Amino acid sequence: MYETVWQEVLDRIYPSGIYCICCGKITDDTRTYSLCNDCMGAVKWAVGRTCSKCGKPLSPNDPREICFNCTEHRHEFNRGFTCAEYGAHERSIVYSLKYDDRPDIAAPIAEMMADRMKAKFGEKGLTSSYDLLVPVPVSRRRRGTRGYNQAELISMHFSEKTGVPFRGEILKRTKETTAMKGLTPDERRLNIRGSFELKPGAARFVRNANCLIVDDIYTTGATIDETARVLKASGALSADFLSFANGADVVK
Repeated sequence: MYETVWQEVLDRIYPSGIYCICCGKITDDTRTYSLCNDCMGAVKWAVGRTCSKCGKPLSPNDPREICFNCTEHRHEFNRGFTCAEYGAHERSIVYSLKYDDRPDIAAPIAEMMADRMKAKFGEKGLTSSYDLLVPVPVSRRRRGTRGYNQAELISMHFSEKTGVPFRGEILKRTKETTAMKGLTPDERRLNIRGSFELKPGAARFVRNANCLIVDDIYTTGATIDETARVLKASGALSADFLSFANGADVVK
């Protein structure tokens, strides 16, 4: 009941398809992903060469098949996929979802992510490839401040659009961590280590499952790695991940 009333309030404040989810310009409901023409063209879509491990768009100056980060660091996840490279427009969309009280933006983000995976696997291939969606958990403090876990909302909408099973939050945060911004990749891994565990009753869903971890942004992979590590330690057969945006390929 509460969720229905809340959705009606959101629909009145942010009518679906009326405002661009990136720049806020008035548009109409014919716009793909609720993006105006300018923002649709400005998003750095992952349509070219991508890292064979994490899926981030590869720099034109990088002749390799794997990005620098994946070359330097061993990852716990099996394979990664993304919709776009993280830049100014992608940041605007994610920040609105996370910090501007715009849970409605989770639906168009999920639609982008669903289309990305359908293009890769096909609709039937996608549902046969994954048994379970696993949103990256947020801390109790952040959920309390924000009112929701953006990865959980994205997962819920993604499941509706694809048929890949979503059974709520599988993992929970067991401790608060310091902000990742400004930390080196190794510091990020130490910071996040031991921060997740399965929720009570979730083991039966994870055991022998091919999991697809869902999050909004992927940077160094520390959070996704810790998520994948816990899932595999709990009996998951595999742990891929899907993000809306990945950090840029840094060539050194």
